[in-house]
Amino acid sequence: MEGEKIKQFFKSVLEKYISEVLVIFIGISISFFFDEWRENRQDRETMKKHLAVLRANLVQDTTQLTFMINFGNGIVRNIDKLAYFRQDSEITDSIDMYIDNAASYLVFKPNLIAYEEIKQSAHTNLIENDSLKTLFLYHYTSTIQNCLEWCEVDETHTMTQLIPEMTIYFPVVADSLNKVSSFEKATALKGKKLRNLLLANSTYKKVTIQFLNITKKSTQALLKKVDEELAKD
Repeated sequence: MEGEKIKQFFKSVLEKYISEVLVIFIGISISFFFDEWRENRQDRETMKKHLAVLRANLVQDTTQLTFMINFGNGIVRNIDKLAYFRQDSEITDSIDMYIDNAASYLVFKPNLIAYEEIKQSAHTNLIENDSLKTLFLYHYTSTIQNCLEWCEVDETHTMTQLIPEMTIYFPVVADSLNKVSSFEKATALKGKKLRNLLLANSTYKKVTIQFLNITKKSTQALLKKVDEELAKD
């Protein structure tokens, strides 16, 4: 009888202990669940803010790229006019504009605010969509960098090769103290070295424009992915 009471006592103590452990375990589990839910929610909100800034950057870049591509195509057309004219009268009326275009180079200044914020805060891992993350990283670490390198090539050739050679024969920028007639400029443009430099510069610009187009397509593709991700919330 006494043994039965002891067993009953230990059983009740054990049940009480187990129930208390279960309550504590459930409480901790619920706490962890809500903490994780709260952190995930904060992460989603943080990523949403990053994506909103990224979207604005991409829209701005698309506009800039569209302008620069059109501008570049215009420059190439005018350089080709300087390089391929047969009669002086074909270019003399607009020769100053053509020369001014030839002395220009292509520039792309991507808006990197969102990219730098995400990179510096190590929030790339918050991008749960793998295809978005892959495109995002490739766009900023490869596509844009290739485009910038070619813009630099175009600028370097224009500034260190073409402009100095043109300046030998006529002022590239309008100079009221050094008047050179349109026909004198046309004669200078027939020189073999200057013509070859114009053709080389045109080629550099055509390649740069190709990279600008590639970058624009990549920008638009990334923008589409960002819009899809923002539409999920």
